[in-house]
Amino acid sequence: MKKGRAMVLAVDIGSTVIFGGVLKEGKLLADFRKSTAAALTEDELGLFFLSWLTANGKSREDVDAAVFCSVVPELNAVMNGCIRKYFGIEALSLKAGVKSGLKLRYSNPRELGADLIANAVAASKLYPDENLIIVDFGTATSLCAVSSAGEYLGGTLIPGLSVAMEALSARTAGLPVVEIQPVDKVCARDVSGGIQSGLYYGTLGMLKELTGRMEDECFSSEGCRIISTGMYADLYSGFGLFDKNVPELVLLGLEQIHLYNLN
Repeated sequence: MKKGRAMVLAVDIGSTVIFGGVLKEGKLLADFRKSTAAALTEDELGLFFLSWLTANGKSREDVDAAVFCSVVPELNAVMNGCIRKYFGIEALSLKAGVKSGLKLRYSNPRELGADLIANAVAASKLYPDENLIIVDFGTATSLCAVSSAGEYLGGTLIPGLSVAMEALSARTAGLPVVEIQPVDKVCARDVSGGIQSGLYYGTLGMLKELTGRMEDECFSSEGCRIISTGMYADLYSGFGLFDKNVPELVLLGLEQIHLYNLN
């Protein structure tokens, strides 16, 4: 296999969604999102991969390498076994000891989510020698700071939009589950609209405060570039809060980590 020439299957196993794709030389060729299920088997996952590849004009023979990150420990062995059984290769799992090219300024790097590392690797590759804040709209909405020297400085977490909505509905009698979407006004005229406006603008307010404070704490007068990613990032594209939205950021990072670990 020639470095940079492989077609890589990259998979991010999140708490609620499995996001994956095939990439080649930094380009995402096809992607998918699939609900996470702890009871998922090797065969279910393998047959899904094969069906998805076929639907996108590709086959198992096209996949030269596989790399994944996971926050669901129960699925790590499933993913490893699936790749071995259906593709005949060994998957690279992003965990402690795997080369990332980052300097982790974290008190306990083992606590750091592998998906956040992959995001940081990709962002640093896309914008070398720049200070960065990365906002990832996942099950939790995470913010992290990465210096121009490739140092992962730390970050913060707030409840993701879907988690906040589900918690509000589950713990407050009579409140419905609503669709998460942009709204025009904060002062709604019905309960559903009030939940939507609170979630939407409440998250926006938190993001403005957190990104501002993080920039001041980590980069002072140097400034930084703010990158967004994740399933709800598009909802906030019209506020000028982010410099760039990169939906496939975690997959780009996983491909780059695969390259770092070839030798």
